[in-house]
Parts: sequence; C-alpha cells; structure tokens
Amino acid sequence: MKEKERKIGVIGAGGRSHLLENVTNKHPGIKISSVFDPDKERSKSLIDATHSVEAKICGRFEDVIEDKNCEWIAVFSPNHCHKEHIIAAFEAGKHVFAEKPLATTIDDCEAIYKAHKKTSLLFATGFVLRYSPLYRKVKEILESGEIGKILSIDANENVAPDHGSYIMKNWRRLAKFAGPHILEKCCHDLDLLNWFIESLPSKAASFGGLDFFTPENKHIPSKIKIEGQNPFAGWPDPHGVACPFESEKDIIDNQVAILQYRNKVRVTFQATLSNAIPERRMYFSCTEGTMIAELYSLSLKVAKIGEKAREIIFSGDMHGGGDGVIASELADSILNSSKPKSSGVEGLRGSVVALAIDEARLKEKVFDLEPVWKRLGQ
Repeated sequence: MKEKERKIGVIGAGGRSHLLENVTNKHPGIKISSVFDPDKERSKSLIDATHSVEAKICGRFEDVIEDKNCEWIAVFSPNHCHKEHIIAAFEAGKHVFAEKPLATTIDDCEAIYKAHKKTSLLFATGFVLRYSPLYRKVKEILESGEIGKILSIDANENVAPDHGSYIMKNWRRLAKFAGPHILEKCCHDLDLLNWFIESLPSKAASFGGLDFFTPENKHIPSKIKIEGQNPFAGWPDPHGVACPFESEKDIIDNQVAILQYRNKVRVTFQATLSNAIPERRMYFSCTEGTMIAELYSLSLKVAKIGEKAREIIFSGDMHGGGDGVIASELADSILNSSKPKSSGVEGLRGSVVALAIDEARLKEKVFDLEPVWKRLGQ
C-alpha cells in the first residue's frame, strides 16, 4: 500500500522558506499543497524548487489555512504577521512550523503560547542553530560534566558590513515589521544560551544605539572599496532600498546586554552590524575548564584546567550545518508525529528574553523577567 502523502501549506515564500527544499526533495511522502505570498513569483519559485507541481498559489493566507489537504502550516511571513498566521493555523487544527522569532511583542508571544496550549497539535520553531553539529557538540560537552558547571558566558554576534547593510536596506530595519534587531537576528543566540544554561534569565540590562548606519557615515564606503567592490552593497534583495546609511530605520546597530539566570549563571552579549572580522562566539567559563565556540570558523576549543586545549573543526553552511538537520527532523515530525527538538516553548522563551533585553535598553533600567515568566507559567 502506498504511504499517505503529507501536505504542507506555506505562508510566506521568501528565502528562508526554501528550507523546505530539503524536506520535500529528500522525503517523497511530503509535498507542498498551497502557498501564499504577496509576491506570486516567489510562490512559483518555491513550488518549482520543491517539485510540488500540484501546489496552488493562493491570493490570501486564509486560503492556505483553509486548504483541507494540509495537515501542517509552515509560517515564513514577516515577524509582525506571525501571531495572526500561527493562531489561525491552530484554530483550524493544523500543526505549525514557524520561522523565528515567535512574535514581535511579549503580549503576542503570550497569545500564541496560549492558543497552542488549547490544542494537542505539534509546534516547531525554526531555531536552526540548535540543529548545528557545532552547537550540539557544545551541549554534549556541557552535559558530560567534562569542564564542570557554567559560571558565566561571554557571547556575541558581530556581523560583516554586507550582512549589516542587507538588514538596513530591507524590511528588517523597521521594528513595526521585524521587532528590534536583538529579537530578529539574535534570538538564535539567546535560545542557545537558554538551552546551554538549562535555566531562564531573571534580570536583564542593556545599552545600545544607532551610531554607524547613519547619514553622517555614508561617505565610508567610498573610502574602503576592495578591488572595486563595495562591502556595504548588501546581499541582493529586489524589495530593498538603495542606501543602508540613508534608509528610514528605527532599529539600532550596536547593543550590549547583561543577563542573570535563575541558577546564577551570568551572561554578557554584544551585537554589532559592521565588522572587518565578523564573529559569532560563545566563551564558556566553567568550574573545571573553558570552551569557546565560534560559528564563522566552525571551531570549538575545549580545555580542562591544567590540560592542553583541543580544537574541533566542523563543516557546514552559514548556520553551521543546521539547515539540513532541521529539515530532516521537521520531516520526521511531519511523517511520524515526533516531538520537535525546538518547540513553541523554546520559541516563546527565546523571543521573550530578546524583548526584555530591548525593553531594558529603552527604559534604561534593569528588567525583571520573573513577573513575565510567572504569567506564562515558566
């Protein structure tokens, strides 16, 4: 007997939706049934790339939700749309995979969380770095007790000029669509911290500002062109604006934060958007050793006190090899109803931490997360 095909409905067909290529092309039992994106060419591109020849292009997201062939809804829409799309999917009895972050406000995160709790449906969050072999090895070493217990972590995400320019030229530069930068971009890192520390932060403090991508600095690209290439050109985006320095924006381009977790682990986190030496690093200071994980070099250094450090080099894409793994495990959830490794609860926690950090920055005071966790039952 032929195995029943599982059908996915897709809301949002931008670049990140092409994660589904690894789902459908490697698992013939999974097909896309319907797609909605305001840009119909993007919908067609996704259908072609996933070989879902029978999929229909929809004119409204509601048409995808109402598609009776779909058991799963994959949400890749802009962040500010997540609440509406995810809750509608749950109300229609559909399982959900949602790209990070969960939502752009704590209230919207709470609404999604409560909507899911009313169901017995599966809910996966696209925290792709949890699936990277590099970070899974970090977790393995921490759980083994080899370097003792975590005392503190110094973490960062300092991206290159082309990456920062891309952000400052597309919809992510506006908080009404994306939320703050530390939510849209850095929620991956904050999720990893929650996972590694196995606790939740009680308090957050933060400072930051928009100090580089400003009109006063628009002369900088002319000073530092490399072999005729402008390092601030950004990645191709047909919907982007021309200049990252003069674009309308209300997100910031540099931020530092301090977190204290319930189990007394302390964390510092830094994020900047224009760096000659990009880095995404976590430095673990532990009771019996030290570990440094760095994503750009895909390197992991580990040393016990009194012993020589060993280094492990991994291979993979810009997400540390996580894209293939998350697609494979999503396929397993779709085909076999396996519980996602990164669920809606992880999506909730990572997003709430990011939003609390930015609220601390805006109010210039320490943000107490405990009343929020209490309200959410965390």
